[in-house]
Amino acid sequence: MNRFWRSWTKSAPSSAADYEQEIAKLREKAPIPALWLFGKTGSGKSSIVRYLTGAEAATIGEGYRPETKTSQRFDFPDSIEPLFTFIDTRGLGEAAYDPQSDIDQFSKTSQLMIVTVRVTDHALDSILVPLRRIRQANPERPVLLALTCLHMAPGAEDVSNTSTKPTTSASEQSSAAPPAPALPNFSPELTKLIATKVQQFAKLHDVMVPIDLTQPADGFADPNFGGERLKQAILAYLPHAYRQALLVLNANQGGQSARQRRARWQVLASSALAGTAGAVPIPWIDIPVVMAVQTHLAMRIAKIYGQEIKPGDWAMLSSATGSRIAMRMAITEALKFIPFAGMAAGAASSFAFTYALGMSWDWYFATLRGGNVPSPEQLKEIFQAELKRGRQLWSAP
Repeated sequence: MNRFWRSWTKSAPSSAADYEQEIAKLREKAPIPALWLFGKTGSGKSSIVRYLTGAEAATIGEGYRPETKTSQRFDFPDSIEPLFTFIDTRGLGEAAYDPQSDIDQFSKTSQLMIVTVRVTDHALDSILVPLRRIRQANPERPVLLALTCLHMAPGAEDVSNTSTKPTTSASEQSSAAPPAPALPNFSPELTKLIATKVQQFAKLHDVMVPIDLTQPADGFADPNFGGERLKQAILAYLPHAYRQALLVLNANQGGQSARQRRARWQVLASSALAGTAGAVPIPWIDIPVVMAVQTHLAMRIAKIYGQEIKPGDWAMLSSATGSRIAMRMAITEALKFIPFAGMAAGAASSFAFTYALGMSWDWYFATLRGGNVPSPEQLKEIFQAELKRGRQLWSAP
């Protein structure tokens, strides 16, 4: 282990190509979560991506690239080390759309399907017919039905001020689905529309969430109405490391610069990947992968802030964190000889340490860019605070 630690603190990280090779096997065993968005144009797919990630609409629009003839792929925050992959199906509503190519491509590689339907849309055959084939091809994959554009329903110009009540449709859901989120006290007209949609999509979804994601300029009391319920429903189906990252992905971004947002997206992506590697149940095998993730993270953050990592930078961070991480990783790896408990300890420590390192690098390079030179004592305080935060994040319900 000391050999890997010396490599982390004294040598330059590998190139992006070498790094991709190092984690390719890990991604085969634990693929990046892929969320398949299935809905007509204008049904709110981009709004969901924007809410979950906190990314601007322009960033999302430019990030999509063709995947099949009828689908696009968006890796967030980027394709090198994505935290999530969103698959957007196009062509729904067109007579020529055939879902077979999408079924072949995504049936076994997507972990969750999110079907977006405007609550006032009554022409649903173009969604229902292919969805039946998709569901039949992989009935185990959960399907979340997101009913959108609630404010367009009669008598529901602004649903933001409605109170909540327990849902009455939980018993109709799949036994494998999480408990249905509480639903608001909607108007009779909107309640009827929602009930109709639930009936139309019977046996084609596992959980239903009504949402109304609008722009602040639209003037609604809550532009993210239903967003938290949607996120909680999605969290129930994600691997733990990615679930914990999503918990804070779009939170507390007010006042952050574009660089800060980009760097912190990268920290969460790398932390989730390290947490996945840390769950490998073979002692000592995951250490090179976790170290590679951490060194690559440092390079990415430095690039975001327009900085170059020098030997003195590595020395400063290692002096503030090195012995602590080396010792704790050794203890964690030894625990892996204890089944199950060791896996959990490895994942938790890898996630928390990588998060603390990334946030420390973020603070360090932001401080340098601001014209100040951080002290080792300051960096040590930042690391300790972020390590505590990383542990809290991992154990958050």
